[in-house]
Amino acid sequence: MKHNKKTKEGIAERIAFLREAFPEIDKHLASRPPRVGADDLLDAGAAAWTALRLHNGKALPVCTAERDEKGLAVSIWY
Repeated sequence: MKHNKKTKEGIAERIAFLREAFPEIDKHLASRPPRVGADDLLDAGAAAWTALRLHNGKALPVCTAERDEKGLAVSIWY
């Protein structure tokens, strides 16, 4: 993304990106609870977008997985 997620431009940029996976994103933004910021809802949308990509076998890791204290592989995906 080119713009900070808390700016008007950053919010618009993220909405445009998420709209393909979540066509009703504008409705969800408009009806979000008062204490939920637009950037928080968009962060949740990005996490859901990644989960969909993982589910569909399309997600890619950002880096080589590291192991946590239990030996589980930990990585960042998109």
